[in-house]
Amino acid sequence: TYSPDLNPIEHYWFKIKNETRKVTTQFKDISIAVEHLMKFI
Repeated sequence: TYSPDLNPIEHYWFKIKNETRKVTTQFKDISIAVEHLMKFI
């Protein structure tokens, strides 16, 4: 059985998706938002 709670990468994807949602509202262009996010990965 697959359990996302036991897979560490799922926690990172969760954080990345949440930060993406926060940041994309601050920028007019998605490419600028992605560039901003890449600085933190």
